[in-house]
Amino acid sequence: MKSRAIASTIRTTLGIGALLFAGRAALAQGGGLSGYYQNVAIGMAAGPGNNAGALDAQRARVMWTPAAGACALNVAYEHTFWWRDSPGTGAQAGLLSSTRAGGDWLHLGWTIHQGSRISWQQRFDRLGVACSRGAITATVGRQAVSWATTLLLTPADPFVPFDPSDPFREYRTGVDAARVQWFAGPFTTVDVVVRPATTPVGRTITAAARVSTQVARWELSAWAGAIHNQPGGAVGVTRTVAGSAIRAESELRRDTSGGVVARTAVGVDRRFTVVGRDLYAVLEYQHDPFGAADAAGLIQAATSAPAARREMQVFGRDEAALDMTWQAHPLVSLELMSLVNLRDGSALFAPAASISASNNASLRAGVDVPLGRGKGIAGPASEYGPVPVTGYAAISIFF
Repeated sequence: MKSRAIASTIRTTLGIGALLFAGRAALAQGGGLSGYYQNVAIGMAAGPGNNAGALDAQRARVMWTPAAGACALNVAYEHTFWWRDSPGTGAQAGLLSSTRAGGDWLHLGWTIHQGSRISWQQRFDRLGVACSRGAITATVGRQAVSWATTLLLTPADPFVPFDPSDPFREYRTGVDAARVQWFAGPFTTVDVVVRPATTPVGRTITAAARVSTQVARWELSAWAGAIHNQPGGAVGVTRTVAGSAIRAESELRRDTSGGVVARTAVGVDRRFTVVGRDLYAVLEYQHDPFGAADAAGLIQAATSAPAARREMQVFGRDEAALDMTWQAHPLVSLELMSLVNLRDGSALFAPAASISASNNASLRAGVDVPLGRGKGIAGPASEYGPVPVTGYAAISIFF
């Protein structure tokens, strides 16, 4: 184990050294270097699938964006470190879920140490080159791509969407892809992405083209192509009505039986003034035939190919999400995030508070509280009922 860790560290050091050498001239022309450190202390109550216990999750990230002429290098290198007070202590899926790989094709991550209580890993979350000429930008390498229209539940986004219950969404997980964007007009973009992926259910290719534009007060988008070797397409629309943004997206895909299904989400978001302070609310509903129709199908949905490829954010067929953030003070915000499985009646409530401690540091604390039936005889009796009560406190520092 030690020899593997040493070899892994040497490989990473050599890789960083090569990047620094290759980008030295570009850095002299104004390339930026920045970073991010986060420490999350987590306490969990005992649940059907875990023991009570404590965890500490740390994440350190260094980002570098040198440019030379029409091209720029985008690098983000990070370490994640987990400590558990006992081997039986688990981790709530949402916390730091954005650090998980999303079907990497390039081998740009290594395990330094893996034990019953400690996990230490390193990974390049961004490693790509972007070159622009006129209205066209081409990017090759690990990068962040999002085709979502809705904000929380995004079934029509095929590129590793966020877990909606994750309280830390600063950075979207990068995917390995070749991408060409043509900014055809002030409000019109043509986007073509080719992404090979290595997933737990095999190697796949995603190759699709998307067009987004604005017509009058309508923001419209559509894409078509192959998603993980399967034909698919989607449409998205946004319209502002009486101060509220109404959003909808729908994706057509083949299911495991070969039939065509529509994965759809609709939502509304708006800003209000409450006690003289800003309140931002998002309410969304999703119907996803990939999800479970009842509790008996939850295990099958959670172990399905779409779930293994991280195409599913939730496992229920009909789900609702509500997120409300109130700026109680210029430095303090209060948030309530909730997910509800409309089929089995279970829910996850996640109140949290954030404090801006300085220009580059923030504090956040919250708790995840489930509601619903727990574990049944043959598996979970509901989607959110078996989730353990989880509290956390975090500090995030940007530099």
